[in-house]
Amino acid sequence: MKAALLEGIKTLKITEVETPKCKTGEVLVKVRACGLCRTDMKAYNQGQRDLLLPRILGHEITGTVVETGEGVFHVKPGDRVQVAPGLPCGCCSYCLEGLHQMCDSVQIMGFHHDGGFAEHVLVPANGVDHGVLNIIPDHLSFQEAALTEPLACSVNMQETSRVGLSDVVVIFGAGPLGILNARLARARGAGSVILVEINEERLASAANREFDGCINALAASPVNKIMEITGGRGADVVIPCCPSPETIGYGLSMLAKRGRFGFFSGLLQGSQAPAPDLNMIHYKELSVYGAYGCSAQHNRTALALLASEAIKVKDMITRTIGLDELVSGLEMVEAMKEIKIVMTI
Repeated sequence: MKAALLEGIKTLKITEVETPKCKTGEVLVKVRACGLCRTDMKAYNQGQRDLLLPRILGHEITGTVVETGEGVFHVKPGDRVQVAPGLPCGCCSYCLEGLHQMCDSVQIMGFHHDGGFAEHVLVPANGVDHGVLNIIPDHLSFQEAALTEPLACSVNMQETSRVGLSDVVVIFGAGPLGILNARLARARGAGSVILVEINEERLASAANREFDGCINALAASPVNKIMEITGGRGADVVIPCCPSPETIGYGLSMLAKRGRFGFFSGLLQGSQAPAPDLNMIHYKELSVYGAYGCSAQHNRTALALLASEAIKVKDMITRTIGLDELVSGLEMVEAMKEIKIVMTI
């Protein structure tokens, strides 16, 4: 089969590799679409803590089941599936609580195991056993379903930070995760969703989307603007969907009393965040929540939101590429030239 094999930093080649064979409990999927994200770009440019080389990247995977190993009964050849990329052990304390993303020995498709930037992907038995294969309804395209995993990460963040009815939610960043979090907040009943961004193109694009307000952080103090918009009260929830360290101080400062800060986007390697006034957490009784990745259940919730059209993503897919164009696609992700790029086969 044809695959994009990452052999080293910035060394990726389109080559022929052996098509995997199913063993007991495994499932072979013919890839139909796989989204590109900044984590893939980071892995290509500088590596990633979980990345074992050589490796086929790609963790936002959809496709068609072509073969099942012995003992697999809940999917069959011909099924259209989305693959939740986290493969939990199933027996640690976190797995027993359903927190697969916190599993002590979780492995990830596209980092520990070969991912979706190939014509076929093999789903290991422990993933199959723990529900990582989700059936895509016929009316939902493979490309749209490829956004299940990033939406699932957003579900994890917003369930953890309890985004809900009438909340004023501030989103930093109008990239794909910013838009997904905005649409999810709206679906969860948020009263106002306000964007903070510095990229002029994305600000212009966001004005035509679902944000109730758009703030250019280079032109005005985002904290002052949020206080102005909310009559001095502040935001109920702040979720940075970009790796800028300044968002920590801004976010904590613009929260209302008892507000919630969602630490969703990790900081860039080596970046130094300005020290915020941590006494704000004390005096305003703020809560800070982390969210990393997503569980199989988060993926099921996300796919259901897409299937019901409670959240629509078709307009977010601004470019599709072929497998041969993967390097240029990763470069476009780095340059932030598109909202969402999806590789299709």
